Amino acid sequence: MKKCLFLLTGLLLPVLSYCQSPDTAKHKKLLTTSPFLGGVSVTDIVTPIKVNNNTITMQQPIADIGIPVYKDFSTVNSVLIKTGIRYRGLFLSNEEKIGENAFHSVTIPLLLNYSLSRTKTISFIGLATAGSDFKRGIEANDILYTLGVRLGFRGSKSFKWGVTLIYTRNYSGKFLLPLPDFDWTINDNWSLTAVLPSRASLKRRLSNSQSLGLTVGLDGSMYRLNTTNQPQYIHLRQNSAGLLYDLTLSRRWKFTLVAGHTFMQRLETFNMDQKVPFEGFGKLNDRVANVSYNQNSFIFQGGISYQF
Repeated sequence: MKKCLFLLTGLLLPVLSYCQSPDTAKHKKLLTTSPFLGGVSVTDIVTPIKVNNNTITMQQPIADIGIPVYKDFSTVNSVLIKTGIRYRGLFLSNEEKIGENAFHSVTIPLLLNYSLSRTKTISFIGLATAGSDFKRGIEANDILYTLGVRLGFRGSKSFKWGVTLIYTRNYSGKFLLPLPDFDWTINDNWSLTAVLPSRASLKRRLSNSQSLGLTVGLDGSMYRLNTTNQPQYIHLRQNSAGLLYDLTLSRRWKFTLVAGHTFMQRLETFNMDQKVPFEGFGKLNDRVANVSYNQNSFIFQGGISYQF
């Protein structure tokens, strides 16, 4: 069951970034500065995988744009509607078995956040993703979607938590999964944030603009593979841990560096009939892969973001 959770949570990005959505429960009179509700971020993840005497380089560029389309903070029951677009790529170098070395996915998210009170919020999340090598047109079955509802609670000024119930449909099947999350400011120097079991970060503030910490994450993506005789999908899973460094400039710009190592990493391809039924959650690892790389490796990530 533990391996199945690792597998499944890797499929839910970018929905996990919305599980800790902006806290709109504050009354407008309590705000001292305008909240940053939108933003742009660009990230690149590089993973060199040593397979026998060959090194496969896996690169994953990610670009996110989040745009608030409606907001009303004039009452306690504040409302925020947000959308955007996410691009994620997967590029392979020195790999010969899969048959294709460039994959792309585009995700359209939609978030509706409503404050039930000063301490409780409810959020509705929807995402639609098309991921493929784009060697042919996208069909209805190629659209992967995720729906979710989150209940959020503000226990105190320093602690927020919530639970998101996620329903997702992807190439491996349809699943229902609860995801708890929390954001805890331990003291002036230490903070801990997590969306379980997907990611957790413990940070220590070095100065007003810098922080250093430890991070553990589960990541993954899926793409349709069209260049083979029989339609297949490629599934990437990465579970890693490492050091995290943040640098914030002028409150709007943020630079992030991560250096770590994977403790479970799989790059695999499956035939399209390799699915499990809704009630067969425990059979996810019974799928038979056509191509499989399961070597661990170092992983490096750099990113820049701007909030508005």
